[in-house]
Amino acid sequence: MKSVTKKLIILYCLPQFAVGLFTTMLNNYLIYFYQPSKASGIPTLITQGYVFLGVLTVIGFIKAVGHVIDAVTDPLIAGISDKSKNKNGRRIPFMKYSAVPFGICALLIFCTPTSSPSMLNNIWVAVFIWAYYVFYTLYMIPHNALLPEMITDGGKRVDAYTFHSLFFVTGSMLGYVTPAFVSMMKKTGLEPVSAWRATFTVFTVIGIVLLLIPPFVIKEKDYVQSVRPTVSLGSSLKHAFKNKHFVILTAGQLFEGTGMSFFQACIMYYITSLMGLSEDKSVIIMATSIVGSLVLYPFINKIAKNKGKKLPMLIGCIVFTVAEFVICFVDIIPGNRMVAAIIFALFVSFPFAVLNILPGSMMADVIQYDTIKSGVNQEGVFGAARSFITKMGTSIATMIVPSLVVIGAVKGENIGKTGLFLTAIVGGGFFIFAVIAFAFYKEKEVLAVIKEHKNK
Repeated sequence: MKSVTKKLIILYCLPQFAVGLFTTMLNNYLIYFYQPSKASGIPTLITQGYVFLGVLTVIGFIKAVGHVIDAVTDPLIAGISDKSKNKNGRRIPFMKYSAVPFGICALLIFCTPTSSPSMLNNIWVAVFIWAYYVFYTLYMIPHNALLPEMITDGGKRVDAYTFHSLFFVTGSMLGYVTPAFVSMMKKTGLEPVSAWRATFTVFTVIGIVLLLIPPFVIKEKDYVQSVRPTVSLGSSLKHAFKNKHFVILTAGQLFEGTGMSFFQACIMYYITSLMGLSEDKSVIIMATSIVGSLVLYPFINKIAKNKGKKLPMLIGCIVFTVAEFVICFVDIIPGNRMVAAIIFALFVSFPFAVLNILPGSMMADVIQYDTIKSGVNQEGVFGAARSFITKMGTSIATMIVPSLVVIGAVKGENIGKTGLFLTAIVGGGFFIFAVIAFAFYKEKEVLAVIKEHKNK
């Protein structure tokens, strides 16, 4: 097997820039786009109000179902990928053929056929959100499984997940600048909805190009020699959930990911509706947070290598808990709102850095631990099992957020301050549960087995 170089790691991680872009489009702007405030200037394109079971909005229901589809397909694709006998490898072929439809679906979600609320628009959004999650799974499950297969050295793995996160965050950063691009497009004469769509079109082209790079430049079999599992998918999943370290870590990432989903879905509302700042100001605020987190990346990388990953994860979740509860008082904090928003952005920089880098690296440790113990490579199933659980949490958040944000809304508006406060409280509660779960993770035991195996 060839040695994995830093250049190869960078090429492998490039798709995370695209994933960062697409994730920001859906997590930060989807609800904002389809459940618009008056200030946004975006027309109402889909049915509003509680239409499912008297508590769910159309967009909340559609996106929640999308996450369920995503979660359910994860283990199916993982099982097929783990057992693949393709001559080009178990992972790369999936990535090659799903890249283009993955990107196109991300764009078409925002391109409804009519300019007013209709059942056709509701169906359109549902079809492309659900298709997006299917192709996301087809690309990302094999992609994520390939990294722990290629890189078995603990130090290199932290480096890889640092680059992995770096590209995701820089892609997210470009996504966070969306309001600025939209503002520029509006100045050229475009209507708000057209300005948003034009911006997302540019993002989609960039994303597809980056998604296609690893499948065409990396020869998987030069770096990976795997032992394919011979047991059924069900048996593989049972095996994964018998691993106590995996269960504890997955629980922590479930709570942390759900709390983060609440924050990401509401960030534009927090800035515009609670802080009273304009859309274009959100670019400065979110860029401050991202740049702050990037500055901390070398520090997090060094700490993870020397002191372990558990402690910074605990601190990161605690800081984010505090941040969520601070949001509840943001409209009564005296002084300049923009200055307060910048301070808040810097405050969450540390947990952003930690939660972007370490969860994947921690899970890779557990997967390697299991491979050493069992002698079989089941990276795909482990990754999918974790993904299934965490995405179900995201699905719950997606269903709840649109229903919460309308609480207390005045007539003619889709957003209420009371609802926004509730999203912050619930999000903070999930981070508290994450702290409790991660506290039970026995990192030293996992790393000791890996170190012993390496020294043989």
